[in-house]
Parts: sequence; C-alpha cells; structure tokens
Amino acid sequence: MNYKELGLKVGLEIHFQLDVDKKLFCDCSSSMKEKEPIAIVKRKLHPVASELGEVDVAAQFEYLRNRTFFYEVFKNESCLVELDEEPPHNPNEEALKVALQIAKLFNCRIPEQIFVMRKTVIDGSNTSGFQRTMIIGFDGYFEFKGKKIPITQICLEEDAAAIDREENGNVYYKLNRLGIPLVEIDTGVIEGFEPKEIEEIAYQIFLIASSTRKIRKQIGAIRQDVNVSISGGERVEIKGVQKLSLISKVIEKEVERQLELIKKGEKVQKETRAAKEDGTTEFMRPLPGAERMYPETDIKPIKTEDILKNLEIPELLNKRIERYEKEYKLSKSLIESLLKTDYFFFFEDLARKFPKIEPTVIASVLSSTLKEIERKEKVEIKLKEERLIEFFDALNRGFVFKEAAYDILKKMNEGKSVEEAVKELGLIPLTKEEILKIIEETRKEVADKKKLIGVVLSKVRGRANISEVIKMIEKLS
Repeated sequence: MNYKELGLKVGLEIHFQLDVDKKLFCDCSSSMKEKEPIAIVKRKLHPVASELGEVDVAAQFEYLRNRTFFYEVFKNESCLVELDEEPPHNPNEEALKVALQIAKLFNCRIPEQIFVMRKTVIDGSNTSGFQRTMIIGFDGYFEFKGKKIPITQICLEEDAAAIDREENGNVYYKLNRLGIPLVEIDTGVIEGFEPKEIEEIAYQIFLIASSTRKIRKQIGAIRQDVNVSISGGERVEIKGVQKLSLISKVIEKEVERQLELIKKGEKVQKETRAAKEDGTTEFMRPLPGAERMYPETDIKPIKTEDILKNLEIPELLNKRIERYEKEYKLSKSLIESLLKTDYFFFFEDLARKFPKIEPTVIASVLSSTLKEIERKEKVEIKLKEERLIEFFDALNRGFVFKEAAYDILKKMNEGKSVEEAVKELGLIPLTKEEILKIIEETRKEVADKKKLIGVVLSKVRGRANISEVIKMIEKLS
C-alpha cells in the first residue's frame, strides 16, 4: 500500500507515568501496591457548560450512557483530593522538574507561567468530572531520519483512575491510580512516513523521555493514542494502544477501515475509537472539542524562571546507548535487553563501582539472569539496588562466581544475604590447594586434557574462577 499517495497523516499522543513517590496534587503514595480498598464511594457524573456556554459533545455522549460509578478507596494511596472533597495541593515539585526536563530534551519553548486547566471527562475515570492538566512546553521538535518531527505540546497531568470492572451499567474504578503524575507528549502532523516508521518515531519519543530516569515501564504505565486520517477520510483518534509494537498495525487497520468506507460511498466520521489487541478498533464516543477546557481556580499560576535556573538537563538516552557500545563493549542486543529492565542506568553505576567485573557480565545479570529467575521460579524480583550491590561486591572480591549468579540471586530474592545463600548452596569458594587436589584426583581417571577440563569444571562450577581453573590445567605437562 502506498501511504504517501493515500495522504496518510498521523499524530501521536504518548503518555508516560512518572516514577516519583507522591501523586501530583496530594501527598498520597503513587506506588499502587495496595490491593484491598477500605471504602467504596458511589457517584453519578453530569456534563457542565464551558466558559463559552458550550457543552462538549463527548461529555454529552458519556452522560447519556447513564452509568453509575463506584470508586474503591485505598488507605495510603487515595485521599479527599481524589474524592474531590478537598482542593488540590500545589503540584508535586519533583514531577514538575521532570516534566520540564522532558520539554527541554524535546527543544520546547517553556511558558513564563504554567496554568493548571480542567479538562471535562465524565466517563467515570475522574471523580470530579474533569482531569487537571498543564502545558509545560510547546513548539518543540526532534530529529528522525533527517527530518524534524514537530512536538506541539508537552503536558503534565494527573492520571485517570483505573477501571476494575463493569456490570449492568455499574462501573468500578480504583482510586490509587488517579492523580499519579503523567506526562503527555503530543506530536504535530506526521506525514511522508510508513506505519512502521511512525512506530519507530514513537520509540524515539520513549527513549528521549526515558533520559530523565523517571519514566515507569510497568504494564499500563505507558499508553499511546494515535490520530489517523487519509485523503477523503477524517481524523480518527484511537485510544489505548498499550504496546508500542501495535502502533503500525493499528494505523494499517484504520487506513483499511477508512478506505472501505470511502469505497462504499459512506462518510468517515470524526470519532474516538478504542484499540483492540489485534490492531482493529471499536467506536467509543464522538471526537471531543475545545469546549471541554477551562481554568483550574484552586491553583495559582506557576512561574518557571527560578525553576529553570537550576534545572539540570540529562544526557540523551541515545548518546548513552552509543557510550555503552563504545566504552563498555556491550552488543546492541544486550543494550536492548537492558533497556527493557529498570536497571539501564544502574548498570553504569555498577560498572564504575566494580571495574574488575566484565561489563557484559553485569549487563547480563541485570537483563537476563533476573528475568530468568522471574520466569522459571514464577516470582517477582524484590531485590533493591543495595542488595544487588551486595551481590556484585561479592563477585568483585571473588567470594561468588558468575556461574552461580542464578542460584545465589534466587536465594537473595527470598531474603537471604550473600553469605547465607553461599552457605546454603554449598558454594564456599575453593582455595587454590583444593582446586589442585581436585585436578590431580581427576587426572587419575581422565587422561585426555580436553575431557579433563570438562570434568574438573563440572566439579568446581560456582566455587571457582573458571578461566583460572582452565589456566591451571593447561599448565600441566
């Protein structure tokens, strides 16, 4: 399919949860770890007219669905702010700084004052009937294949409540996600690219934003909305593309859908559609308009001059990836694996702290070994950075060896110290004399040197440095 001839135009809206401790407009925890609600609050929501006296068509549509909303309240992860019973507090300073860093990385202009706005949303995902949002940067861009990709605006806003279930017109939402700081990055119209290239553009946006070290990567923490149109069609907003790898398929399917309607002589409607896992979509509601925005009167404008004076701009992730290849000799595949973990930046801290350990060993443990433990043992990795430092310190001083990393880290994930894990597993390091004794005893049974190496290594694995053992055997006459 020739997408240029079809006049394909795409706009991306990419949302990233920020990895900060507190919510955007209160002091509640943003960890989302609590499972059992302490209360449930029942609400109905109604649309209101904007300052210009207009009612947003999308809000009116949601109201006519006549649904009742139930909100699950969590002890430390929701409060009266989320219930819209208390005015919002001043915005989270850390979240604001991270959002400004992201805006700077995208070459955005920063407003002298930031105004918090209310955006009408009455699908139940906000108890108040609106979402608070603020423009942090505008008129930005980044380079992709020699072209400037326009960034129209970057917003810092509160995430919506997470839907739990829906039954017979009753919708249940969890309030612990409502209010988590969320950065939305909006591109301008992207033209002249294939769907796969647009998917790459979305990935580049993720990489640039991730340069701050403050982007969450858990399932649901990154969400993509895709606006698609072709010549003779209309702009259609497709919400909730959960996987980056689905973007190209969603675009292709939407182009096919619009082409089919045009061939039948039917009008393509401006509307919002929901993405499905196979790339197809279904109708959600009419496309919202500008009528749903109005000022937040409970929060003063924020002056940016003083914040920007002390704002540090982080190294671009693409530059860091290049350094990892050159300085640490990591392969592209290993870097890609590392990027999918929470330890991409932590890798360099470890590599600098323990220069005697091969960087590829550190990267492999962080990207492969820990994942393998999760997959095989069906457990969640709970090891914090200080516990991993404990392991790599033991590896650095020769108390443990890389071949035993899986077993030792598995024990450490259960709460054991390095010493306790080594003792339980029977992996106390062998002395040089003990290794030589094993070699000599094995030589009596195995004459061939190649076979001898294999047998000896099987006996000392996890208790000695393999390369040193091989050298000891090779020195034998």
